[in-house]
Amino acid sequence: MSWQLSGLRWPPCGASLHNQAGALLARVPGENESAMGRLQALASRAQYRPQPLASEAAALAGLRAELDRLTVTGRALAVTPFQHGVGQRQGEQASLAAPNAIQALADKLVDGADPLLPTGQLHALAWLVTGNSAADLAAKLAPLCALLPLPEWCAALRRLGANNDPMAKPTAAKVPRWRADEPLIWAPLRPALGALEAELAQLDSLASGSKSPIARLQALSERRRQHLAAHAAALDALASLTGQLHCWRGQGDAASLGAQLGQSTPPDHSHSMSVAALLLSPSPITFWQELTP
Repeated sequence: MSWQLSGLRWPPCGASLHNQAGALLARVPGENESAMGRLQALASRAQYRPQPLASEAAALAGLRAELDRLTVTGRALAVTPFQHGVGQRQGEQASLAAPNAIQALADKLVDGADPLLPTGQLHALAWLVTGNSAADLAAKLAPLCALLPLPEWCAALRRLGANNDPMAKPTAAKVPRWRADEPLIWAPLRPALGALEAELAQLDSLASGSKSPIARLQALSERRRQHLAAHAAALDALASLTGQLHCWRGQGDAASLGAQLGQSTPPDHSHSMSVAALLLSPSPITFWQELTP
């Protein structure tokens, strides 16, 4: 096929779906209005029994506020052996002893040149992962990065597992590079898919009207059961945690936290490979603190 200059137009495939669905959906408001009229005529004779669990569920309405309190805003900082000015290098090998990693975090708490240095009273939580060698640190980081995918820690794990032979000369792919397969659904296809899927969902709902109310309620009950079972299984899977790390907690302003952290007693210099992270927030960071009791 030869090249030709082409303008943009709305694809007929999308217009066809909308036209076919829209012809039927346009009749829905009138049918609904008629059905509501019939229901209103019966309203004075109808009696309703509350759902047996409704009052107990209402009594647990405060759980949402507790859930919201787990989501806090704050700042996180991480140090690894591969950061310039943080890790120590000997030739091609990088290292970061545990005390030096903690001191790097303490120094950042009093780094007045950083415009994003936190201010005010803060809740602090620090994590430290140590190893006696690069392989030891990589083995400890692997399960932790699956659970706590801090970008700096994940980058360090990739560096630890990479081929660091200085004599190796891998062949670099040409730019631009291919990416893995992905859905080709940029705008305007993405919003069109959302709108068309909503129309088709309305058709699915209308099609289910051929079933009896009891059958539809049974299907709804079964879907709820499946959803509850799936949610419970997902939470059980999340609760199956693996991995270990050192943790430290503090409270105060940045300068006070820096002093507290600097005076803490992390593992000694025999732990020559380490990564660390510091979480700060004006609000209690309850979830993260309880994750590492």
